[in-house]
Amino acid sequence: MSLQNFKRARKAMVVSQLQPSGIGNEKVDAAFMDTPREMFVPNALRGVCYLDDDINLGNGRILMEPLILGRMIQNASLGRKGKVLDVGGATGYSAAVLAHLAGEVVALDKDEKLLHTARLNWENLDLQNITAVIGNHQDGYANGAPYDAIFVNGAVGAFPEKLMEQLKKDGKLFCVLVEKGNSTGVIISYEKREGHSPLIHEIAGAMTSYLPGFEPAQQFEF
Repeated sequence: MSLQNFKRARKAMVVSQLQPSGIGNEKVDAAFMDTPREMFVPNALRGVCYLDDDINLGNGRILMEPLILGRMIQNASLGRKGKVLDVGGATGYSAAVLAHLAGEVVALDKDEKLLHTARLNWENLDLQNITAVIGNHQDGYANGAPYDAIFVNGAVGAFPEKLMEQLKKDGKLFCVLVEKGNSTGVIISYEKREGHSPLIHEIAGAMTSYLPGFEPAQQFEF
């Protein structure tokens, strides 16, 4: 597929997938338009990378479907002075989109090879406000905290308490909650409130793979 065809496919994704689902913020739409998703997938998958579905990168890792990411970002109301933590973004697509909207993006991934690929992708796009960090997804990156928003690129089996601790007051964490035994999930926004339980907002139904480190806890049978 030519660069011109990829550009048309990107516009179709925004116009036919994101906007009809309520993602109408001009800055968010522009961030998706300015981020060539085809750069972040293997060559063999470039022809399908703009479909409304996860892209399987192998070894249990995915590039999360654009609509889920778009709904999260739309509800985050990011500003250019904001600092965000992007967890498990694999080859770096989500961090690249966020880099157009936030002042600073910390991209955390446990896979050094994927993170190396992500760095090359960001360099090719001249994105200079992304910091790459290697570490376990479930632990977040406390040295960079606090964050205005945290995005988890995949499903979680339970409330990600350790990540919540790394938010600023009134900061929001976005993830897809798929509790054990459920065949469907929901995009959740957890808003941090000092001295109170998080304010929980259900954004939309969604389904995606568990991000390594956030699988449901195993229950032992005796």
